[in-house]
Amino acid sequence: MKRIRRICLRWIPLLLVAMLAGLGAATAPRPTLKPFGPGSLAVIREANRGRPFILAFWSLHCAPCKEDIVLLTAIHARYPQVPIALVAADGPNEHAKVARSLAPLRLGAIESWAFADDFAERIRYSVDPEWRGELPRAYFFEADHQAAGRSGVLDPAELDAWLVRVTRSKSPPR
Repeated sequence: MKRIRRICLRWIPLLLVAMLAGLGAATAPRPTLKPFGPGSLAVIREANRGRPFILAFWSLHCAPCKEDIVLLTAIHARYPQVPIALVAADGPNEHAKVARSLAPLRLGAIESWAFADDFAERIRYSVDPEWRGELPRAYFFEADHQAAGRSGVLDPAELDAWLVRVTRSKSPPR
């Protein structure tokens, strides 16, 4: 019984967010995708100087990635002071599909990026030389921009604990 309750408490809020996002799908504007290339991480770091942020990689062809996006969207509503950048690891020929898939989520202040070219290995290497392309992949940047990378579906409790910790520390306002 405890296990069922824990599962319900974990997944029901995510499903509600997804359903509510779907209600506005017809009128939701498509997000503007920024091209993510080898120098983009430096741009994101500079824009978030002195602040923690999350960099999350996903793909249209990755079912678990969609679960992470729903979680990140829901969690961003609770912690809007922590910037999130979503990066689609899909090439330019799929950017229109990426934008269409993100539109119903109403990302608000969550930045949307997509790989600028089809040379994914070069882009991945510029982010993390150890990353071999597994998705979903997220990086949690502390205020000093030390990063911890994680592959696989995000754990809501771990993500929440990290956000509580980094939002308690003093970060300059945006």
